[in-house]
Amino acid sequence: METLSDLVRVVAERYGEREALLSIRRHRRTESFSAREFVDAVCRTAKALESRGVGKGDRVALFATNRPEWHFVDFACHLVGAVSVPIYPTLNAPQVAYILLDSGAGWVFYDDKAKRDLLAGIVPHGGEDEGDGDEQRGLRMVALDADAAVPGGTHLEALIAGTPPATDADLAAFSGRVGQDDTASIIYTSGTTGDPKGVVLSHRNFVSNILACQELYPLGEEDQALSFLPLSHVFERTVDYLFFYRGVSIHYSPAIERVAGLMPDVRPTVLCSVPRLYESAYLRIQNLFASQPPARRRLIAWALKVGKRRAERGGAALQGLIADRLVFRKIKQRFGGRLRFAISGGAAIANEVAEFFDAIGIRLYQGYGLTETAPVLAVEYPGASRRGSVGTAAPGVSLRIADDGEILARTEGLMQGYWKKPEDTAEAIDPDGWFHTGDIGRLDEDGYLYITDRKKDLLVTSGGKNVAPQPIEQMLITHPAIAQVVVVGDGYPYLNALIVPNYAEPPAPFTGMDPSEFRQDPRLQELVQGVLDRANERLPAHERVRRFRLLERELTLEEGEITPTLKVRRKIVNERYRDVIASMYLKSQRVG
Repeated sequence: METLSDLVRVVAERYGEREALLSIRRHRRTESFSAREFVDAVCRTAKALESRGVGKGDRVALFATNRPEWHFVDFACHLVGAVSVPIYPTLNAPQVAYILLDSGAGWVFYDDKAKRDLLAGIVPHGGEDEGDGDEQRGLRMVALDADAAVPGGTHLEALIAGTPPATDADLAAFSGRVGQDDTASIIYTSGTTGDPKGVVLSHRNFVSNILACQELYPLGEEDQALSFLPLSHVFERTVDYLFFYRGVSIHYSPAIERVAGLMPDVRPTVLCSVPRLYESAYLRIQNLFASQPPARRRLIAWALKVGKRRAERGGAALQGLIADRLVFRKIKQRFGGRLRFAISGGAAIANEVAEFFDAIGIRLYQGYGLTETAPVLAVEYPGASRRGSVGTAAPGVSLRIADDGEILARTEGLMQGYWKKPEDTAEAIDPDGWFHTGDIGRLDEDGYLYITDRKKDLLVTSGGKNVAPQPIEQMLITHPAIAQVVVVGDGYPYLNALIVPNYAEPPAPFTGMDPSEFRQDPRLQELVQGVLDRANERLPAHERVRRFRLLERELTLEEGEITPTLKVRRKIVNERYRDVIASMYLKSQRVG
């Protein structure tokens, strides 16, 4: 396999008779697609696009939640040599308009009426070229569902109607259309500052990741996966490509909020997510533990102690079996009962959370990468795992640490550049081919990589101390009463924090309170102060958080305070809460 178009052939040859390669719950029933139906849908979509003039290098946007049809269109682009441009389904109209205009997309596939209405308000519809530049082009809108189509407009089923079923000859006819260094996709980074940049990724970039990772994880046709991170994000997309390559069945959830309800039905054997899902599950379970009678809490504490010892040193076989039967089995049922291992990526996860999953018998591996590297740079995997690290360099990846602590990487997965931004490309990739990740970290003597923070996120106090806020935030976020933390202090003499209480699931004794009552309860103030005090005991003086304020609501994507991958946009948060931050330095009181 050299290109993503070859991956369609791999699926056809290896798994042609595989039933339920893809499935999704829609309208209270599960729809499944076999491997053969997947290949047929991809080829027919490719032929329909080609018959309408879509060819090599043309940009086709995908503005939809996770579903099998997302891949039908994506792989059809790979067959004809078009460039897919995924768009996060949660972006607002100006953000979507920017990506469509900047990429010069001629087609956009969308999945519901809300996106149809959003698109209709920002783009010309159905036209042909009306000028010399991509900026002048009309944009053809195609609904993935018939009931979401523009009146008189096109939907996917109608687009491919009349296209005969795919044959081996059809698949062979598409072979060789694209090369390894042809562009496969332009993915716009969510960005924590400024407009997003289009990351240009080739077929070689993606395929090198697939072939590297397939060596590391035990995956096969017996495995079931639940896909819920946006396919517009490079992490989920590359993971899905790997699943196709290894014949893993994929069940799609269009929203992360529905994952918990799907777990018992899908019963996944492997799970890939950003830390937020694991942290939320950890907090819910901790709340459940806290509500148990004293005798049960003592049993849980004993079981966790046994589980941690088993995960760290092995042994404790009999005690481990007892702990599994009496405590851990019920927890695992929340994840379907068959989960063999889980992978966390997109951001660092708190050690306490990772160690908890290890203790209950679900091994949690961390990985590290960026959109610009398609994405994998370093991973933990069976036989190569070290808590606190994000693993060692993936096969084919070279890592080193610059003099200022920045992580540098060389890999076949490295992007071709930023779309129409040569200056930014030259800034990111030095003349020797090293990509400057913008992350600060270290490599230990065995090659394990530890991430400290984003280079741009480092805080510099007025006393000249450099502080990485993320490790401090991770220490605080694991308490059930705390949902979000932003450590502040850039240019100030010491650190303070903005803290969002866990309004969604407040722990006992706050259960049932409305958000305002919960936030203003003196017991919460004391509890949070205690969490800070315990964290400060483990931190050097210049990293200790002296004061905090409790915010009235969560930081949200809709307000522009977090990215689609749930990273905090610190600049926006600092500006929005500038007066709140200043008040902590003007007043002597300790708590918010």
